[in-house]
Amino acid sequence: MREGPHLFDIKDNTLHFDGVNLIQSVVAKFGTPTYIFSENAIKQNLLNLQTAFTSQYPQTEIAYSTKNNMIFDFSAIIAEEINYFETTSLAELLLVEKLAQQMKKPLNLISTNLFKPDGLIAHIINFGSQITRDKSKEKMNGILAIDSYQDMKNIERVAKKLNKKAKVLIRVNTGIQMSREKTIFASAYPDAKCSTIIKNIQSIIDLSQNDTIEKWLLKRTHIPKYDFAERIIQEAEESEHLELLGIHGHLGSQVTNIDYFHHFFEVITLFYKLMEEKLGRNLSYLDLGGGYPVQYSITEQVPSIEEIAVSLTQNISRAKIAPRLIIESGRYVTASSGLLLSQVNLTKENPSGGKIAILDLSVYSDLLDVIAARWHFDISLVSNLPEKKDQSNKYNWDLVGATNDTLDQMTPINNSGNLDIIHHSFPRDLETNDFVVIKNAGAYTTCFNSNYCGRPKPMIVLIEKNKNIRLIDRNYW
Repeated sequence: MREGPHLFDIKDNTLHFDGVNLIQSVVAKFGTPTYIFSENAIKQNLLNLQTAFTSQYPQTEIAYSTKNNMIFDFSAIIAEEINYFETTSLAELLLVEKLAQQMKKPLNLISTNLFKPDGLIAHIINFGSQITRDKSKEKMNGILAIDSYQDMKNIERVAKKLNKKAKVLIRVNTGIQMSREKTIFASAYPDAKCSTIIKNIQSIIDLSQNDTIEKWLLKRTHIPKYDFAERIIQEAEESEHLELLGIHGHLGSQVTNIDYFHHFFEVITLFYKLMEEKLGRNLSYLDLGGGYPVQYSITEQVPSIEEIAVSLTQNISRAKIAPRLIIESGRYVTASSGLLLSQVNLTKENPSGGKIAILDLSVYSDLLDVIAARWHFDISLVSNLPEKKDQSNKYNWDLVGATNDTLDQMTPINNSGNLDIIHHSFPRDLETNDFVVIKNAGAYTTCFNSNYCGRPKPMIVLIEKNKNIRLIDRNYW
């Protein structure tokens, strides 16, 4: 993932973020731990994402995945650049409605959760009706992504009661084989909890130009009676209370295997083509969900967003379809726009000769992805940095959180249930009261914050494009 220009630089032996001296401008005013976000970086990441896909396929819309970071101020920055949001709850929907009202801008949303309560369904069907009463103004669309047969029947029932048609996409599971080690949050294997499986894979195999497709497009050992994509698409098409707009594919989150993207895109585009032929008409939308990866560690290899965009558009071309494309992303937009600033509370030695620094944060409440997703965050020292000629020196430290819990440390647990032996290296030894920054901490962090062990949640500040720094209110609306 490309960082914005000059996002990090060193002046007077101190690390700066987006041109701001972290010690003078943040620590002195707000203390630690504190999340720091850059408005410029958020917009740059959005621009990178838009450019990568629209340069290959102009009919592309970017939808921000709101659950990734529900801070209203950040969503407002994003809403200046795009018109679509992906939501999973009523709280997120209300956030988007407030954005539309305050910004006087028509916004569209796609609701994708597995279960949607009746009230949420009704709200989405009526989405925007209270905001865009003036018929001369552009209407806002609320689209429901159907995840299962029962989900469809619930939506149909509510729409019938409202005497309206619900705009819907059908979430489709391609059911492909992949390395789970490289795609731990991918959602396209046959037994995944999201989406409905494709029943007839032979038609896809017959259309494919890929000689290896039968090795990774898995044979169906069991066909559900109701929950398969072809049945749900056909019934949605025939329903008096549903307006079938297209197909939604659920890639997953933080997918780092480019082959997975290749295979997923080939199956979903060919299936889209087959469904258009079966229905006898063109569909409007192909929504590919999220999954676009962030390089969390300097040692990690992830495919570029440009590689992924080329793969997708090549498969669209081969399938001879022309949908309006939606790319959902949360992590890619906000991860590198934020960091977590922390102070070393104290240091200690261990009997193996190692050195431990206790930070004033907790992985449990402030960086849950270390435990839940085994991320290796890149961490840098902030101040009193050695001269450039001395920065090649490496001093290894184990960084841990401030609670007594065994897992509260910046070293993830591996598949064997043991701590990965990965130390964090710095250009000098750490000392008590030093400051460090955890980079790429802008996604799935603030939304996971808790008061575990009675700890206060970190503050959140924003570096605005004019370099003004302000405290952010956590309230969503």
